[in-house]
Amino acid sequence: MTKWLKPTVIGLIAIFFIAVFHYIGWIKPVENILIRVVSPIQEKVYSLSSGIISFKENWLTKRDLLGENKALQDQLKNYQMDLSRINSLQEENDLLKQELKFVKESGRKYLSAQIITGVSDPLSESVIINRGSADGIAKGYAVVAGEGIMVGKISEVQNNFSKVLLLTDNKSKVAATIQNTDHTAGLVEGQFGLSFSMTNIPQDEPIKIGDLVVTSGLEGQIPKNLLIAKIERVDKTESEIFKTAILTPIISLDNLSDVLVIIP
Repeated sequence: MTKWLKPTVIGLIAIFFIAVFHYIGWIKPVENILIRVVSPIQEKVYSLSSGIISFKENWLTKRDLLGENKALQDQLKNYQMDLSRINSLQEENDLLKQELKFVKESGRKYLSAQIITGVSDPLSESVIINRGSADGIAKGYAVVAGEGIMVGKISEVQNNFSKVLLLTDNKSKVAATIQNTDHTAGLVEGQFGLSFSMTNIPQDEPIKIGDLVVTSGLEGQIPKNLLIAKIERVDKTESEIFKTAILTPIISLDNLSDVLVIIP
């Protein structure tokens, strides 16, 4: 205890005299010198500490913003997926309504079917439906979608499923008629999955862009006047006997899910 008493007393006395000298102004010149010496160091220390605080605040803000951005991206992705599902369901619902309307108005016998898969063949435009011979399906039957728009015909039949050859398949051929004043007849043929056209049209037949093409009824199992497509353009060569009409589909053949098989 005695060892620390003397330094403590001396320290207290020194502090007392410094306070007195500061009060009466005797050490002001020394204080001014010390302030000038310490001030730049003090400013740098303050600037450094402010920078550290600012960096920490910016880092925390950036971290929070990154978290919010990630959450918003996830929400947007979920929203887009939900919207896609809603749109798909809406399209399917609209198509089913059109098919129901066709069934009620046409008075034809039909069988509803679902497309269960496409045919994995680059040279074929075909789909498989979940109906077969056990359901009364037979080869050559017309397959329609929407308000009775023909999309293909049955090409192969098994007990519980069937293969539908779409109109764009290069093996597809359907007897057809153009809805003009002369009821021009021809043959609708697929073009290797890219499109389809109407061939064997006499050069002197008056046809034009926008004319509708329907089934002719010349094929016994396919009813007459099923809508097939409309004319997009006419290709003709003067030296040829026949001309060709390039057709555009009324509905997309790529997004079909539910179809109707017409039972003759």
